[in-house]
Amino acid sequence: MNNKPIDVLMMKLISTASKFRLGYEADGSHDFAHCIDLLKPVLPELTNVKTVALLFREMLAAQERHDWLSLADSLEYDLPLLLKASFKP
Repeated sequence: MNNKPIDVLMMKLISTASKFRLGYEADGSHDFAHCIDLLKPVLPELTNVKTVALLFREMLAAQERHDWLSLADSLEYDLPLLLKASFKP
């Protein structure tokens, strides 16, 4: 990875998911907000913005019900897959 904004976001998504899995909800929530900030600049480049928005709705619902493992799964697997698919050449 060469520190492109999308690469930095991918690394942050995985580290954030790890914090939720380890039970560090406060740190994970702080980092989740940072992930959202990192995602904002790349949104115009995405070809599947609506799908990403739907996933974020699910992720926020998981956060509201304190379902940290579901949120971690979305951060580590679902969102990166969507982002990779959107940035394929």
